[in-house]
Amino acid sequence: MILSKSRVPQLLFSSCSVNNASFSRIIIRNIQNKQKSVPEPRGQFIDPKSFLEQCGRGCNELADKFRDCEHLFTASSYEMKSEMGIPAKQRKWILSWTEHYRNGIDPYIILIRSKKKKKK
Repeated sequence: MILSKSRVPQLLFSSCSVNNASFSRIIIRNIQNKQKSVPEPRGQFIDPKSFLEQCGRGCNELADKFRDCEHLFTASSYEMKSEMGIPAKQRKWILSWTEHYRNGIDPYIILIRSKKKKKK
């Protein structure tokens, strides 16, 4: 018996009691509710100012918006946007570096490449 492509997913999931939409909502809800860990300060990073200075890209100007290290590592993107007024590029940069720091990578300055001029 040859099955058409459209019937294969129906046959595979016909016995499953959870449909795709509710399963994705469960995953998203678990990710959103996950408690963010606050790593122990190590090296020269003892306060948000020193951490954000080392991240670069103008993040050091935002150091006064964070109360302490715990607030820096637990703040969500939505909180940074609505309550602190941090622009999107810097929010993404800060969240990226806080996740790297949780994984054991200390922040370092990454220079932004300048675009090469096109030859005519």
